[in-house]
Amino acid sequence: MQSSPRLGDHIRNALTRPFHKGLPRIEARKYISFYEEDESRNDTLLKFAKIDFNRVQLLHKQELSILSRWWNDLNFAEELPYARDRIVEIYFWINGIHFEPQYAFSRMMASKYTKIVSLLDDTYDAHASFEELQHFTDAIERCSKNAIDQLPADYMKVLYIALLNLFDETENDMGKQGRSYASFYVKEAFKELVRGYHAEAEWADKCHVPTFDEYVLNGLATSTYGVIMAASFLGLEEVAGVEEYGWLKSNPKIIKAGKMIGRLMNDIVGHEDEQKRGDCASGVECYMKQYNISEKKAIEEIQKMNATAWKDINEDCMRPTKAPMLLLQQLVNLVRVTEVFLW
Repeated sequence: MQSSPRLGDHIRNALTRPFHKGLPRIEARKYISFYEEDESRNDTLLKFAKIDFNRVQLLHKQELSILSRWWNDLNFAEELPYARDRIVEIYFWINGIHFEPQYAFSRMMASKYTKIVSLLDDTYDAHASFEELQHFTDAIERCSKNAIDQLPADYMKVLYIALLNLFDETENDMGKQGRSYASFYVKEAFKELVRGYHAEAEWADKCHVPTFDEYVLNGLATSTYGVIMAASFLGLEEVAGVEEYGWLKSNPKIIKAGKMIGRLMNDIVGHEDEQKRGDCASGVECYMKQYNISEKKAIEEIQKMNATAWKDINEDCMRPTKAPMLLLQQLVNLVRVTEVFLW
């Protein structure tokens, strides 16, 4: 309150969300407005900043238009009426990972995979029976058109065919680049995610509340970070080779930390609604049961874990690792998206 209005705006913004946890693109837009009020501003620099921001934004609108047509052509709003229509939201998530024009292919592929993940999440959580999900999980493990006949419901067949088509698209694109290994790792990350969803569905079916440690171990997969990161690597042929995909699959500390934040923050925000739907116990319920404490106390302890996970992320970004900084930055930005969306 004792600061100048302009400095006060900076302070309030930082207290709401530290710059380090904000999305670079959003923070840049905020700063343009702050800088515009600076008496010592460079008007030429300000003009170019606005032009640059708007030009890149036009590219993002074009990409979203293409993705919207892809989504509408799938006709899932009619085929899967229970599923959430989230294509704009999902594109915003992926845009937060890397907004730069040269990563357009990565954004498009990661958005498509994340949209399919969203459909699977709705299917496993809110629609299919456990018996149906057993068949569906087995089919995804096989990743073969021959498995379509084993699916018990037509809507599952529609979703499964869309997933196989996306796998085929990826294999075709990566084959042209001489990076067939990339499509293999994306497919394996997807299978790992589905195994995690299946485990949660089994817990819900049996009304079983796992220990918090058991839940978190499975939650590293159901955070969806593994699939999103693997898909984002698709357009980074210069830095994302076999070794880098192997690094991602090995779950190093920075990746584990990001996955934990993604899983637990989602649980804190959505656990009440999930319980009303009859989903499996979230991290909050598991922690409450294991340590016999209140919901408020469980959330406080989980928030402390998230703070520690951020320290692990920062530590790995500040010392040499096997992964290029560009890939580490993608993980940091993905966690930032989670912070912005869910906090």
